[in-house]
Amino acid sequence: MSPEAADTSVALADVLRREPRKEEAWGVDRSADVSEIHIDAPGRYIVELSPTDRRMPFLRLNVRRPGHADRIVYVPVTKRTSYLLKSTEDGLVLQFESSDILAARVRPLRIRDIGALLTRRHRHKRFQVPLGQGLVLQPLLHIAGAEGRELARALGSLHGWGFGTGSDNLQKTMSRYFDGPPAEAAERRPSAEQKIAVALHLHYADLWPEFEALLEATDRQFQIFLTLTRPDAALAQRVQARFPDAEIIVYENRGRDIGPFIQLLREGRLDPFNLICKLHGKKSGPSGPRMVLGEIWRQASAFDLIGSRDVVDRIIAEFERSPDTQMIGSRRFRLPNEWKGEKAAWGENRAMVLNLLETMGMPSSSRLDFFAGTMFWVRRSALEPLMWLDLPLAVFPEESNQQDGTLQHALERVLGMIGTNISGVAWDDDMTPDSREADPIG
Repeated sequence: MSPEAADTSVALADVLRREPRKEEAWGVDRSADVSEIHIDAPGRYIVELSPTDRRMPFLRLNVRRPGHADRIVYVPVTKRTSYLLKSTEDGLVLQFESSDILAARVRPLRIRDIGALLTRRHRHKRFQVPLGQGLVLQPLLHIAGAEGRELARALGSLHGWGFGTGSDNLQKTMSRYFDGPPAEAAERRPSAEQKIAVALHLHYADLWPEFEALLEATDRQFQIFLTLTRPDAALAQRVQARFPDAEIIVYENRGRDIGPFIQLLREGRLDPFNLICKLHGKKSGPSGPRMVLGEIWRQASAFDLIGSRDVVDRIIAEFERSPDTQMIGSRRFRLPNEWKGEKAAWGENRAMVLNLLETMGMPSSSRLDFFAGTMFWVRRSALEPLMWLDLPLAVFPEESNQQDGTLQHALERVLGMIGTNISGVAWDDDMTPDSREADPIG
C-alpha cells in the first residue's frame, strides 16, 4: 500500500476520514454499544483516539483477529492520543465501548509523518502494547502536548517498578480495575475462625468508598481500626453505618501510614487479634505522573490483599497451613526484585534501619526483604519486636512531602525484616506464596 494512500475504510461513522476543521468537534454515533476500527491490509497506520473523561488514563481495547481468540488490552490515552500501529495481518479489528470514545480515526502512515515520529520515538518504544504476533500499538505521547509528556513520565515511573505498559502487572491490574473481580467459587475454602483486625489509614477520606467495597466483598468478620489525620464527621457516620464496631482514631499527620500503625500497636488496640491486615489510601500526588503511579500502586496492592472473598480466604488458609509464615504481601511490591535491586531498595535508609534492628536486639545481617508501600497481612505476634522501640508519634517528622530517608521509610523496611518468613502473593495467579526465610545479606 502506498504511504500516501487514502484513509482506510472503517466500520462506523464515528471514525472520521479526515482531520476535523478547527470549529468542529469530533462526534460519535452512540447508537451502538461497541465501535470498531477495521484494518484491511498489513502495514503501518496512525490511529487517533479521543476518549471520554476518565480518572485512570487507560482505555480498554478488544483486539479481534481472524482465526484467533479475542484479546483485551489496556492502552494509555490522553484527551487526544495518536498511536503507531504495526500490523502484519489483514482483517484486524480494534473494538472499544462507544461510551469510552468521543471520536476515533485511522489512516496509513505517510511520508510527512516520519519527522514527527522520529522525535523521541525510540525512548517511547518501552510504552508499546503487543496486540498479538506481528501486531504492536505504540502511543506517540511526545506529540500529545503537556498531557502526553506527563503521562510518558508516569509510564516511565511505572516501568521502573515492573509495571511496563505491556506487562502482566499493569495489564492485569487494569483488567481488575475495569472489569471487577473474577467469579467467586461456589463453595468457600474451609478455615478456622480467625480474629482479624483491619488497620486502615486514610489521609485522603475520598478513598473510603474504594476500601469499603473491597472489605464488604470479603464476607469476613473483622474489626476495623480507621486512622485519620483530621476529624471527619460525615466519613465517621458512613463508616459506622456499614461497620458499626469500627474504631476511628485521629492522629496528627506524622509518619504517613506507619506512624499511626505503630501507635495502634503501642496502645494495645491490636493485641486481641491473631491476624492484622494493614492497608492505607496511598496517593503519590494530586495529579500528573506521580498520581498515576500512586493510583496503580494502591489498586494493585489492594487487589492482591483484599481483592475478593477468594483472595482473602486463600491468604488466611496459607497462614493456617504454614504456622511459620509471619507476613504475606503483594509479590509485585516485594523488594529487592528484578526491577529494584538492593541498592535502590535500601535508598537512603540503611543506617537508620540497622540502628533500629540493633535497638530491637536483631542482627545487622538481617536480610533486606520488605513490601514497598507497607500493605500486608501479618501475625500480631510477629510485630512484638517493634514494642522494644517505643516510638511515640512525636518522634516521627512533620509531613513535608519527604521522598526517602525518614523514620517511616526506615520502618517500612524493618517491618519486613523482623519476620523470619514472609511470602508474596498476587490475586491473578494460583496464590502460591513465594516464601523466603530470613538469611544474612551476602
